[in-house]
Amino acid sequence: MTLRKHLIDVLAREPRSVSSLARELGLTRGDVEDALRHMIVSARAAGHRIVVVPARCRSCGFTFGDDRLTRPSKCPECRNSRIFEPQIGVDTTPPAT
Repeated sequence: MTLRKHLIDVLAREPRSVSSLARELGLTRGDVEDALRHMIVSARAAGHRIVVVPARCRSCGFTFGDDRLTRPSKCPECRNSRIFEPQIGVDTTPPAT
């Protein structure tokens, strides 16, 4: 099974962060981020919906954009570095017609 298909299977079960995927797969965060970007294109082409729970500041609650897959270094509002990582998931259920 290719890495992209494996990522789709893992993320279809429950949303995960880049760091947790890297630990689970034994890869670097950069490698996982690259694979995720390609997997997102493949999953969308296959008709799957990508779900991204955006990164959020633990101090002030600022929510980052859902286009970011990795944890930002600092919050632009309060400048704190305590930030929840974004969670990426894949919804593989076919759309209702």
